[in-house]
Amino acid sequence: MRSAWRAKGLVLLLLAGLSSGCAELVRYSDDLVDPRTGRTLFTRTPAAFGGVVGFLVGVPIDIVGLPVTYIVYSNQDEVTREPLSIFLFPSFVLWRVGTLVGAPFDLVEWACWRSWQPEPALTREERERREAALDGLEWLDPTVVPIYPVKNQN
Repeated sequence: MRSAWRAKGLVLLLLAGLSSGCAELVRYSDDLVDPRTGRTLFTRTPAAFGGVVGFLVGVPIDIVGLPVTYIVYSNQDEVTREPLSIFLFPSFVLWRVGTLVGAPFDLVEWACWRSWQPEPALTREERERREAALDGLEWLDPTVVPIYPVKNQN
């Protein structure tokens, strides 16, 4: 009885995650293993291990699903189709899901370490890039209308 409730909860959680879009999930799983995001080895190691295990578990599924993925591959336009992303799709999905093993470690790391750290200072190149982006924007109304002092209406 208890395992049936867990299975239903897992399915509901999976559906909620899929309904919100996969782009954020992929971005977060990338951030869990990327050292440039400020995460330490405490988070990156379990996330990378989970990703490798997920990918390896997906390889037999890729082989079993080869007839279906071949039909999808053959029905796509020759210019835009990419064999690796089609034939290894189950491995890719399980790699991303496996990377989420690092999410609890990320929560602990954030609560105990990252939330207490100051924001890193901008480098000179980053500051120049941001200023150039702001300079390139077109402002709709660059004029300033003073509201003080109020002119005499007489």
